[in-house]
Amino acid sequence: DRMNRFLMTAAFVTLMPVLAHAGAKDDIIATDKAFSELSVAKGSNAAFLAYMADDTRIFGTGNEAPIYGKTEAMKRFETSGNGDPKLNVLSWIPDHADVSGDGTLGYSDGHWLFETAPDAKGNRVHLTGHYVTVWRKTGDSWKFISDIGTTDPQPAK
Repeated sequence: DRMNRFLMTAAFVTLMPVLAHAGAKDDIIATDKAFSELSVAKGSNAAFLAYMADDTRIFGTGNEAPIYGKTEAMKRFETSGNGDPKLNVLSWIPDHADVSGDGTLGYSDGHWLFETAPDAKGNRVHLTGHYVTVWRKTGDSWKFISDIGTTDPQPAK
């Protein structure tokens, strides 16, 4: 009976990091999904500002310089048309996440979709791509410290 209790305790102690690791991965996926939902509802600029750490680094998919820090992001977003969800909608779906052994750093990756509102002729810009977001646990929540995206090749017109 003592041996069984010892073995059960040893198994529990051994499995605790694995169980905590799985929970943190689920938390990152849930956070990334909520981040996308906020982007659809309030615009990508508002979503990015809500989920970024102060020392974040954002590497875009276009012909633009990286953003270093939340202060710079706020300045850049003031002139960006991506903040109005009625004009531009950026959404994404995480496909995978992983987390460090100590549960303080992780990443998610997946695919994104960007669509504009129809122009006068009813045409929309429709772009897709892939991303990776690096997350850091801050208190009880996750904030992203880096976001990197690529754009899928577009069909010739």
